[in-house]
Amino acid sequence: MTNQRRDRTKRRGLHRFLAAAGVPGAVLSVVAAMALLSFAAKAQDNPKFVIDEDCQTFDISADHAIVYAVPRLKRVKRLVIERDDILIATDSGKTRKVVDADKFMPIPPPAGYTVDSLAWSPDGRRFAADLTLQQPPPGYEEQVAKDKKKEQERSRDAQDEALLASVGGGKAVALFDDDGHEIKAAGSKTRFIENATNGTWLADGSTVVYLTGGGPYSIMRVRPSDGQTTSLFEGHTFDAVIWDAPKNRAFAVGQNLSLRGRLTLVQLDLLHETVTEIARLENYKGALSLSPSGAKIAFFEDGDTIEVIDIANPSKPLRTRAGLGRFEWGRDERRVLLKRGPEDRSNDLVWVGLRDDSFVPALHDLAFRNFQIAPDGAFLAVTEPGKRALKVYPLE
Repeated sequence: MTNQRRDRTKRRGLHRFLAAAGVPGAVLSVVAAMALLSFAAKAQDNPKFVIDEDCQTFDISADHAIVYAVPRLKRVKRLVIERDDILIATDSGKTRKVVDADKFMPIPPPAGYTVDSLAWSPDGRRFAADLTLQQPPPGYEEQVAKDKKKEQERSRDAQDEALLASVGGGKAVALFDDDGHEIKAAGSKTRFIENATNGTWLADGSTVVYLTGGGPYSIMRVRPSDGQTTSLFEGHTFDAVIWDAPKNRAFAVGQNLSLRGRLTLVQLDLLHETVTEIARLENYKGALSLSPSGAKIAFFEDGDTIEVIDIANPSKPLRTRAGLGRFEWGRDERRVLLKRGPEDRSNDLVWVGLRDDSFVPALHDLAFRNFQIAPDGAFLAVTEPGKRALKVYPLE
């Protein structure tokens, strides 16, 4: 039975019960709607399972596996570095570590990395990790030797602060199979795909695409098995890109895609390098998002309004006032789950109706740091503020 049929059955049952109890007809619909919202809330009272670790980023595969990263801090001399473990949880909540930080990046040298984001391949057999690499500050070893003679002149905390302030590194993409074995590009002189972000596997399981540049972005494609790397859509850069990896395509917003320099939403074929214009845009403020069916694109037109474009009928966009933030699509594509405010701050989650402008709080108005809906809409995963424990709730 579909969600809509279940809702109609519940609503008819509630109407019959309330009418028999003598409730006036004028208020039947309101009371029934409130009761249905209560049923939905109770269904989400208890999570399916909880991962009681500091899950700083995660991604859900098509078969409901969750890959997530847990930070591990280590002191090396007077330097504190971070290197993250990567683990995978099954649909039942059973976890296994697939990337051990100590083995993945041994010490010495005193280098580290943080996992910024993770992305499953369409078949759930591989994943890509966006990394920020940490390198010791220039002259670190020499400075440590000098500081040994001055330990009584400066406090240990002050030394740590000075050294940590200098630690930095570049962006890179690392590739793995679902057992945590690293996949390297053949013939590459570097371990990772360096100066790269937003990496993802395509449907063939052998090709990876990623972005370069700090925005506007260029798109690159690499086949790790032979190391063949190609710059796609040469001469074009993009303000925002969202992958549709199962269909080997992407959607992008850019200003240099037409002769007149108009802001344009386009579809990109990542194998054949074709560009198809979908719509001219008046404004774009972020949060480009693709619906589960791949039939609709949504984004923030301004600081308050979500614009939804049906790819098959782009001339009649749908607009809903919601408030700037990040959102994920509901399974029926008639609503989105929104966390308002900056991405790196916790806030509550609200279901926003795209056709009726409704606002329904999710998970009892509690605040969360991060969230994601499973690709098939079956469950919602959230991380809490502070420790960022990950909780998984079923969705009706």
